[in-house]
Amino acid sequence: VFFFNDTATTEIYTRSLVGSVRCVQETGINAEYMGYKMENRQLRKAVFDKMKDFEPQLHYNTVVKIVKVESLVEIKRVDSVPMKMAICLVGDETASAKLFLKEAQTAFAKEGDYLILRNVQARIVKERIRLEVSIWGKIEKSAEKKFTEVNLKNNISETEYEAVHEHQPLPFPIIKHILS
Repeated sequence: VFFFNDTATTEIYTRSLVGSVRCVQETGINAEYMGYKMENRQLRKAVFDKMKDFEPQLHYNTVVKIVKVESLVEIKRVDSVPMKMAICLVGDETASAKLFLKEAQTAFAKEGDYLILRNVQARIVKERIRLEVSIWGKIEKSAEKKFTEVNLKNNISETEYEAVHEHQPLPFPIIKHILS
């Protein structure tokens, strides 16, 4: 069950999930009826991770410093729409990595700035880790400088990863028939 406070958002998502707004309005289901207290709901404090602990295909919150903007380009997508992209070398006091920024995110690509990255994903691209802020993520500038030195010796984007397929046992025993 999904609950939204904004009516426009509710209408858009209800149509795509349920099929009609009238269906939800006629049933009269709301958050309080289901036992959820929206006004008393406490938000959890974000947990920030250090870059040395990053593993592939997981999401993290972290604070980083932009060490170098390696490339800032505008390319054309397959449908001929221009798209801005930036690749930056970022890090904290434990490690560093490459950060991939798209479209409006490229406005944050300035050397020496500290960024708060929420819901950044450590993806494997061409056998190396690359950080990307997901569609549900957020980038914002950090006013406070939590560290001064960035550890460039431990660059997690230089580590090469390989897909390993483990042997999975079959769910049923294989029976061999010998014909004589």
